[in-house]
Amino acid sequence: MNYFFTTKIKLNILGNLTIKFKFLILVFFLILVSLPLSVLAHQPRIVDTENINVASPEISKAYYGKLSEKPHIYVITASSDINLYVNILVPFVEGPGKNVTVEIFKDEQPLVNLSPGKEDWKEFFEPFGQSMYWQGPEYKTQAEAGKYKIVIKSMEKNIRYVLAIGEIEAFDGIESLKAIFLIPKLKRDFFEESPLNFIYSPLGWGYILLLQLSALSMGWFILKALNIIGIKAQRIYFQRFSMINMVFGVILWVGLLSFAVKTSWHPTLIMMSGIALFMAMTSWRYNQAEQ
Repeated sequence: MNYFFTTKIKLNILGNLTIKFKFLILVFFLILVSLPLSVLAHQPRIVDTENINVASPEISKAYYGKLSEKPHIYVITASSDINLYVNILVPFVEGPGKNVTVEIFKDEQPLVNLSPGKEDWKEFFEPFGQSMYWQGPEYKTQAEAGKYKIVIKSMEKNIRYVLAIGEIEAFDGIESLKAIFLIPKLKRDFFEESPLNFIYSPLGWGYILLLQLSALSMGWFILKALNIIGIKAQRIYFQRFSMINMVFGVILWVGLLSFAVKTSWHPTLIMMSGIALFMAMTSWRYNQAEQ
């Protein structure tokens, strides 16, 4: 009877710990998704086709494309009047590579031609992705209902460009997470630079903070659960090998985290580094207790 009563109490305590763990994860997630709201501008999109249909054209988006021989065509179908905003940018590189023009049509009739000269390009730093651009001319107008076509073309091959459409900043948690996975890839493949400096972005370090705290919370939860159900093997293990575990944990934490932010920013790698940090911290605590 006492056994079942004790087991029930332990399960209730374990259930309370589970609720607390879920609450902590929720808090960390809300911290992450709220961090970038003050700096985000355009929802990033990677272009992998020559014809792109633009949904919700007033919502701010940035299309990252690479021209080959054929132009890229963006189509906007407006059932009512919209605020049309278009801006062309290219990665920040010295010398040539900005030979990009933008033609805008309404119902197949020419509306405007943006053919920027050398003096039209301005340096622009985007804090969200921690990237430098050459920013070309903008076009903004109150556009009537109809079908609009934006044509991006160049006389040169393999020109990289960014087409910004829309001015309404609308970021939620899902868009923030999409951006987190896209930006390292853009850093590596589009800007041809290390994804490492994404760590200076509030979204970048906020993402790392979320996953590291989640890993630490998970480790704490597992340790508490083992103690509650009466498994003491982990205490003996940490006490016996505290110094080795602490050193190994720190090395593994630094190694995995460094590799992650220099390559893919994969959440599994960052979480594993957080587990390694938890192992080092727990070993240090047991080591201090022995002294």
